[in-house]
Amino acid sequence: MPVLDRILAVIDRLFLVGANAALFAMLLVTALNVASRAFLGQGVVWAFPISIVCFVWMSFLGFFVVYRQNKDITVDFLLNATPPPVRRAGRMLVDIAVIALLLIILREAPELIQRQVGNIEMVGIQRYWLSVPFFVSCGLIALHFFSDFVHAIKGHPEPEHHHVGDI
Repeated sequence: MPVLDRILAVIDRLFLVGANAALFAMLLVTALNVASRAFLGQGVVWAFPISIVCFVWMSFLGFFVVYRQNKDITVDFLLNATPPPVRRAGRMLVDIAVIALLLIILREAPELIQRQVGNIEMVGIQRYWLSVPFFVSCGLIALHFFSDFVHAIKGHPEPEHHHVGDI
């Protein structure tokens, strides 16, 4: 599992950089559009479609990062009040449920991608490229929860979740 954990950590970092790059591109294109409107009297026509693509990619790349860095929202106060063996069983049950859900999504991915036909106007890419980061993130999150399941079986402690004030 250490190799898988290291690989997921590297991909986590790459996806974080990718999400931030998409955010930066959105801000840059929006600033260019605002400046064009102010100085030239007309906006940049492709600014909105590019911003939409960057927003979708930023969200889907960040999807994996949120889970990997344990910044997701959890409601575990009932589970935390139970004895350690019950908490461990609950952790493994959640891992299995998340993996099962993600595998269902990934099983449907080829059909969903085939339905997304046509170019995104003024961007010049096929529509299915919007969902590719989502499906990649789903696969990586499934691997993350598989890793956590193995750690739970071995009796390793659960990673700490960040509290609202920590984010």
